[in-house]
Amino acid sequence: MRRGSVIGPLILIGFGILFLFRNLWPEIPLVDFISRFWPFLLIGWGAIRLIEVLVWSATGRALPRNGVSGGEWMLIFLICVIGATMYTAHNYSSWFPTGHALRRIAINMGESYDYTLAPVEKPCAKSCRIVIESFRGNAKISGSADAATVKASGQETVRSFQQTDADNANKQTPLELIQQGDQIIIRTNQDKVSDRVQPTADLDISVPLGSSIEAHGRYGDFDIQSVNGNVDINSDNAGVRLENLGGNVHIDTRASDTIRAVDIKGSLELKGRGDDVELQNIAGLVTVNGVYVGEIQLRNLAQPLRWEDPQNSISFEKLPGQVRLTRGELSGNNIIGPVRFKARSSDVQLSNFTQSLDLTLNRGDIDLKPGKDPPRMEVHTRSGDITLALVPGSKFDLRAITDRGDAENEYGEPLRQEESGRGNIIQGSAGAGPQMRLETGRGSVTVRKASAEDTTVPDIPNAPTPAKPPKPPNPPLKVEHQ
Repeated sequence: MRRGSVIGPLILIGFGILFLFRNLWPEIPLVDFISRFWPFLLIGWGAIRLIEVLVWSATGRALPRNGVSGGEWMLIFLICVIGATMYTAHNYSSWFPTGHALRRIAINMGESYDYTLAPVEKPCAKSCRIVIESFRGNAKISGSADAATVKASGQETVRSFQQTDADNANKQTPLELIQQGDQIIIRTNQDKVSDRVQPTADLDISVPLGSSIEAHGRYGDFDIQSVNGNVDINSDNAGVRLENLGGNVHIDTRASDTIRAVDIKGSLELKGRGDDVELQNIAGLVTVNGVYVGEIQLRNLAQPLRWEDPQNSISFEKLPGQVRLTRGELSGNNIIGPVRFKARSSDVQLSNFTQSLDLTLNRGDIDLKPGKDPPRMEVHTRSGDITLALVPGSKFDLRAITDRGDAENEYGEPLRQEESGRGNIIQGSAGAGPQMRLETGRGSVTVRKASAEDTTVPDIPNAPTPAKPPKPPNPPLKVEHQ
């Protein structure tokens, strides 16, 4: 007699719960969860089957001939195909190393051979354009008011199994300056060598103060300072550090461990993907469109900021203070609005903001301290607690609602609290103040009086100069060629 199993009903119940969650809480990234955790379905399936067999054995019942039926194997195969497809669609990297990656692994097993690149120099106009062709390695570019030439020098490292191959690669990759009118091309000739060796270069470049820079790289760091022209950086994988630039800046990276820009007199545009971003003392418009998953620090921005990524949308007009954004948290103080922030999941803490605030979250707690003159507010979170600190004597027209949760009126008169269904409302007005509309679907609402600490704008220390990345250790075998 064929024995029934609880596997089928449990699978139906599981899928029903998933789709019910999707209908009740659309903000939950259900597809992403399924693509990541679908193997747990197979683990649970096998565990339940094993428990069933053990129970049948303990009760003396006949055991099935096959632990898993043929129909179940077909369903398992279908689940594996669908799950693997969903995961691959959400993760661009391949499960298996490509031929290029395998070559890199093989090359990194060889010895490192260091060479000194012959210095090169070309005359250049005070406002010439410097183009660095696509290369692997690091480049430090400095402007000088007294310079009338472009100078380049540096070191080259070739990793190879044999010294003769490294020597030949070094001969084929001389450092060159090619002049084309008011444009000078810096060329390393790294594309001329075989894939068996991949040389990298550490360049030190001096240019006239008024130069503009266009840099292309495969991987490595760009360190640019004291240049008055525009700077355009395009790289597959690069850390970027900019300081004391007089023109506009455009950065486009496919991957970056850090982007740091300090004392920029023009506008700044970021595109691509990366980790940490630090922007300080930017005089022009700041536009960001990409995916940056590390720590974001913004200080002293004189013009509007427009930030767009798949998780967050941020905009404001000026930032005399600072904003810090990490995964799951945003904090900021001394912001000139209108301020707009929209996110899927993030805890938000804002103080001393002006003009107006439009804040929308799917999930997250909100803590607001607007200062002595509170602006208009439209604040919504589907799930999270809201806390508002108002300075005594300020003018406002407040209505704070929680659909499912408690409310605490710690401010007192003229605010009043009342129940509304399964939720609560705090409302009231003082003078002809701006409208404040706060709403949470599931969470509590608290309105309190601001303390002296809440209205004090903290001093913002200058960001410390980051330490330069350490150079790789010298290999045991070194060959110096002039």
